[in-house]
Amino acid sequence: MIKILVDSMGGDKNVPQMNVDGALQALLEFKDLKVILTGPKDIIEKRIKENIIYPKNVVERLEIVDVKEFVDMNEQPSKALRNKKNSTIAIGIKMLKDGLVDAFVSAGNSGAVAGFALTNLSKIKGIDRPAISTVLPTLKGRCVMLDAGANVDCKPKQLLDFAYMGDAYCRSIMCNENPKVGLLTIGHEEGKGNLLINESYEILKNSKLNFIGNIEGKDIPWGEADVVVCDGFVGNIVLKFGEGVASMLLKSIKDTLKKHPLTFVALPFVWNAMRKLKKRFDFTEYGGAPLLGLEKVCLICHGRSNDKAIKNAIKTAKQLVEKNVNAMITKYFNGE
Repeated sequence: MIKILVDSMGGDKNVPQMNVDGALQALLEFKDLKVILTGPKDIIEKRIKENIIYPKNVVERLEIVDVKEFVDMNEQPSKALRNKKNSTIAIGIKMLKDGLVDAFVSAGNSGAVAGFALTNLSKIKGIDRPAISTVLPTLKGRCVMLDAGANVDCKPKQLLDFAYMGDAYCRSIMCNENPKVGLLTIGHEEGKGNLLINESYEILKNSKLNFIGNIEGKDIPWGEADVVVCDGFVGNIVLKFGEGVASMLLKSIKDTLKKHPLTFVALPFVWNAMRKLKKRFDFTEYGGAPLLGLEKVCLICHGRSNDKAIKNAIKTAKQLVEKNVNAMITKYFNGE
């Protein structure tokens, strides 16, 4: 049985309720799963009792590790690493390190999660720096972008590592047998970009990857690449910009429809299309972002995650464990 640990105190609001609810939803869907929650036992147990719709065999697979301390969302990661060694994040990462669980999921302070993970968990041999890999919706389906924020300054070798890790993720989780890898920069032509991009281009061009060359920001939503490679500074800006644009477009469409005099006539058809569109751009559908490059499975979720996002993050963590993505990444860097 796969064991996934969830930081019950991670998130901007409605904690630990949304983490407890997400865990129960995952347990209901997957029979071969056990979820461990780190957090205040009394509050978690109260929330579990409020969820009376879940059968006994589901609740029995939910375990609680009583932890009172937690990292605030606005707390400096460096301070948390020094002073919060008994927090829900720190205890969860330690249990992952000790092999007591198969994966760790948190919607908490992302800097603290990354910090505790990087200082306590071993990296896959050959990888300089792990990267946050984020799944983005495109017109052709989905793509994975990395790094999305773990490394703001990178070297060409590290971007090559990101490309290989993204390739492995696409092959195993997204069932893409030959992912197209694109290097994110300011123009398609070779030589368009800064020193990092130009040096990385040469390395990627000579790799065994299906490298399609440079791509621009506008190519991402069109699905021109399956793996988008960039440093964490650029990647995080792209991620946050994309979230803002998606929310703005959906709101603009709703506002426009409300003003149209004949909207009520077409409402049944429009509403169905809107639901599908919203689902396509809803970050909760994609769960958490794996911190690839570590020997253990660690997922970082959006601070605004709800119970649905947590459930899907647990699902992604389960897939990463089942398909042993880390072993596939290890093969790349062992020359197999």
